[in-house]
Amino acid sequence: MIPKFAGSTLARLIPTHPGAFRLFLAMLVFVHHFSRLGLGSYAVMVFFVLSGFWVETMWERKYRTTRRPYLTYIVSRFWRLMPVMLLVSALMLAARWAMGMLPGDLVQNDPVNMIVSSFVLLGYAWLPVAPVGPAWSLDIEMQFYLLAPLIAVVVAGNRYKLFVALSAIGSLAWALAGLPLSLGNYLVFFVAGMAAARGGWQPSAKAAGLSAGLTGAVALLLIVSPWRDLILGGAHRGPLFIYNEHISAVLALLTLPFAIFTVRQPSDPGDRMMADLSYVIYLLHAIAVLWFVQVDGPFLARLQVAAVSFVVVPALSWLIWRYFDRPINRARDRWVRSRIVG
Repeated sequence: MIPKFAGSTLARLIPTHPGAFRLFLAMLVFVHHFSRLGLGSYAVMVFFVLSGFWVETMWERKYRTTRRPYLTYIVSRFWRLMPVMLLVSALMLAARWAMGMLPGDLVQNDPVNMIVSSFVLLGYAWLPVAPVGPAWSLDIEMQFYLLAPLIAVVVAGNRYKLFVALSAIGSLAWALAGLPLSLGNYLVFFVAGMAAARGGWQPSAKAAGLSAGLTGAVALLLIVSPWRDLILGGAHRGPLFIYNEHISAVLALLTLPFAIFTVRQPSDPGDRMMADLSYVIYLLHAIAVLWFVQVDGPFLARLQVAAVSFVVVPALSWLIWRYFDRPINRARDRWVRSRIVG
């Protein structure tokens, strides 16, 4: 049952369950790459919040009770991300070959670095040309995974409030210093999610509704204002779009109560499927983007490519989830459960 947000007429349009919300965010990234609506960074930042919440929750409830907890946890995280990443990377190379784009701009990469980072994910965000563009965030995720158990110790007790403040200062300082893209840029979002899990924060339906409504209102007001270029990007970006990351961060923080509200809602098999599907769509749509940007014709031709992409990518993603990702993920889950002590 979808909670009613204080009588809001938009309540039925808001994905309030964890899997549905993750799928919504993945589709927002999809739309970002096919339109001027520059909310992709916002969606990724909210993904980081959710990742922080779930990693903290899984570490406390599951991984800490296994043999060699840290090793089990790290192997499980790689096992979860790597197979789909490698499959989509192979499909991307096949698509580039079919379009006559090999080697193309990939020659800017060191071949060894490209291959190794595609397997272990670390360093992928630093490739001059990432074959699977959206996968840069997996590099950030993996950096977080490596440190998350240590952070979990730091945020124990009431210290999570202090650590959220310190991580916010650290992320801001990292960005202002212009340091290389890494976990430092986004640490505050991961830690906010971890703190919400550790502190047992449960936003009310009213607070979640206000959060979603305020986020949407701010985004809409910006779009119709003289500062629309903060959000509207695309091929012809205005000068204000350089601040898109900043406004995305503000919108992500406004979304925090709603995001945490969703993870407190029940999740049935269909909702869990949507959660898994969001990961496949997030990566696989990069191939459709490659096709879309190659179209050199009238607007109608590009619109047709976009329409086909928004049908084919979810359908193909479902097949990958059903016959590739789900069996592998079930094997991973069985392996983790086999290592639980007691």
